This record gives sequence, structure tokens and C-alpha cells, in this order.
Amino acid sequence: MIRAQSITALRASREIIRDFSVDIEAGKILAIVGANGSGKSTLISALAGDIPVSQGSITLEGVRLGSLSIRELAKIRSVSTQHQRFSLAYTVQELLEMSHRFCGDAASAEHSVRALEIEHLLGRKVTSLSGGEQQRVAISMALAQNTPYLFLDEPFAAQDLESTQRIAAHLRALAQNGKAVVLVAHMEEKELAWCDQIIRIMAR
Repeated sequence: MIRAQSITALRASREIIRDFSVDIEAGKILAIVGANGSGKSTLISALAGDIPVSQGSITLEGVRLGSLSIRELAKIRSVSTQHQRFSLAYTVQELLEMSHRFCGDAASAEHSVRALEIEHLLGRKVTSLSGGEQQRVAISMALAQNTPYLFLDEPFAAQDLESTQRIAAHLRALAQNGKAVVLVAHMEEKELAWCDQIIRIMAR
């Protein structure tokens, strides 16, 4: 379990998240919703250990996330950001191989490719893909790490209905197999009924 206790997070010295607490449990999907600018991305970055908190604590089984190295974090959690920037013209296949070599396995990468139906993109340069295609590649890279905790910032951005349903079904399957999933979604709560918990962040 990852536990956040009374955390406060800043961006550019401005308080974005204040006195927030949550438990992230194995086998559960937690959705974070809220208006643009409410701090959803800041919150998920803090929960994933990518940015420090100014107050409170975030722990994994009692160990502070801030005390873990990048390599140690990569074995615990994988992250897909909202606007993944691909500036180098690697193929999708090359990116997935790099992802699972660092932490993960080839079987996880292959499974993510099938689940998200991006087999036809494997030989393409990632810089040539559409925004929605790049987002699916970024999610597949995170899945290739095969970590127990998965953090996804706007995984449904630039996706059509079919792709959205496919991603959601795969996340549900991952949770049923024991993984914890935290996602940010700019969607109505009724559209996220398949999640186990929904937290709405209010703009400060």
C-alpha cells in the first residue's frame, strides 16, 4: 500500500495540493478528477514520487518514497504522463525494448502491445505518430515495466471511444490481477463507474 498522509504539494512556490490523504491499495483503481488547473497532475506526480511534498508524508509499506532512488522507484511504480514528449525518432519497438530492459520483461511489453492493439505501430518512428497513438505508446511503455503500481495522467486524452474502452478494460484486468492503478481523467464521474474510488480535486 502507498499511503499519503496530510500532504501539501507546491508548483513554482505556489501551494497546489493541501492537506490531502489517501491510501492506494493493491487490486484497486483510483481515479482523480477535477477542473482544469485544479492540481490533478501535481497530485499524481506527488503520489508517484516524482515531485517532493512540502508537508506530510508518502510511504510504501512504511518506507518514504522520497528516500528511494530512481532505480528503486522504477521497480515499484511506472508512470505515463499527460503530454509525453518524444523528440528522438526511435521506433515504437525500440522504445518498448528500452522500457522493459530497465525494469520489466518482454512478456509484459508484448502483452501491453496486444491489449492496446498497437502492433501495427511497432515499426513506426514514434515522432511520426498522432497524439492519440503516442499516448497509447506511452501507456504501453509504462505497462512494459510490469510494476505493482501504475500511475497514468490523462490516459484517455486524444482517444476515440473504442480506444478509451479498450484501455479501461485492460486497466480493469490489471487491477483484478492485483495491480494498483491511479489515473487522472477529465471525464464525468458516471463515465468512471468501473473505477473503485473517485476523488474530485477542487481548484484552490
